[in-house]
Amino acid sequence: MEKLRNLFSGGIRLKIFRTLLITIVLIIAAYTAVFFYQSNKVEQLVNDAYEAQHEFDAANGQEEQEEAFRDSAVANFHKEMFHARNILILLILLIVATGMASAFSIASRITDPLNTITRRVASMGVRNREFKMEDVYRTGDEIEVLAESFAKQSARTKLYIDQVKRVTAEKERISAELDMASRIQASQLPSLFPPFPDRKEFSLYATMDPAKEVGGDFYDFFMIDSDHMGFVMADVSGKGVPAALMMMVSRVLIKSSLQNGKSPGEALESVNNQLCESNAEDFFVTVWIAVLEISSGKGLAANAGHEHPAFRRKDGSYELRVYRHSMPIGTLRGLKFKEHAFQMHPGDSFFVYTDGVPEATNALKELYGTERMLRALNLEPDANPEQVLARVSQDIEQFVDGAEQFDDITMLCFRYSGAGASLNAAADIQGDLHE
Repeated sequence: MEKLRNLFSGGIRLKIFRTLLITIVLIIAAYTAVFFYQSNKVEQLVNDAYEAQHEFDAANGQEEQEEAFRDSAVANFHKEMFHARNILILLILLIVATGMASAFSIASRITDPLNTITRRVASMGVRNREFKMEDVYRTGDEIEVLAESFAKQSARTKLYIDQVKRVTAEKERISAELDMASRIQASQLPSLFPPFPDRKEFSLYATMDPAKEVGGDFYDFFMIDSDHMGFVMADVSGKGVPAALMMMVSRVLIKSSLQNGKSPGEALESVNNQLCESNAEDFFVTVWIAVLEISSGKGLAANAGHEHPAFRRKDGSYELRVYRHSMPIGTLRGLKFKEHAFQMHPGDSFFVYTDGVPEATNALKELYGTERMLRALNLEPDANPEQVLARVSQDIEQFVDGAEQFDDITMLCFRYSGAGASLNAAADIQGDLHE
């Protein structure tokens, strides 16, 4: 079976020749067998006829004459049959030669275009990406149909590649611009820690992890004057570049309002009215802002639809400070914002965050929630602010376990050491100088 498969292997031209040769051999063999069979049959019939004639001639005394006549007839018969066989063989050979020439011509018409197609397809690459119709393919049969199919497919492929190149170039341009936007956004947020190395009355740390290249969350902290510090934790509705632009505008307006001496509620009222003037996209911003008097620890906060902050007393645990929210800013002009007073004592801390923390989701569509957040905060409540945020971030990563992040995750932790901490530090410095 393997030898039979090898016999019919090879190119189309070789297969045609082999098949034709085998057919010729079979035809000649069949003809020879039939020829000899018919010759023997006719000879037998002649012998039977002459046998009857021989009996008749023997009865009339003409045996010798009959014998000579029979031998002459048989010899003439064999001679004529031999000539007829040779003529038939010559005709077969002529037919075979004509068939092989025709087969060669047909094979060439098949294989030459196919070989050309193969070479053109093999040569297609970066420089030559298109298969074009040529005269050699115009055979008027299936070869021409095949070549036309290749040409159409090649044209579609070239068009597709060109489109992919354009889309890829556009994506790379957009990616570069988003990367630049991400760096610009990051540069707008405080990123050097500790931010005020000479102030010993407090310590703080903050992080923002955007879900996309740029996000709508932002945090901020800054000195309003030498004894007052402002805090901002906000979340702009939406994602991406539009939210990032709204974030930058909101941040500048809020900071400017607080530094101009407005209270948290007054600052939110002013910023809300300004945002409502030109908010065609109907963005809104949830905000928690506060102003802390460092010398006394007295604070004043306002919450515009934002997450509840978590406060911790010295040697205690973090607990949510739950109260009724005001409306987010950017929703309706003329809103008023309620203010909430709080008192910080030495050793106290607070933790503020955006909804990306409690709404972090795992593969089972479960939310991280504030209960898990509080457990993570209270694992090491006495840790410094940077360690506190690292602990919460690690707990969130373990919970989501690689699931896609759908929202920005922003956190800020502040620890109040009290005005005495600065005095003690100054006294230590004076003591070192005297020594």
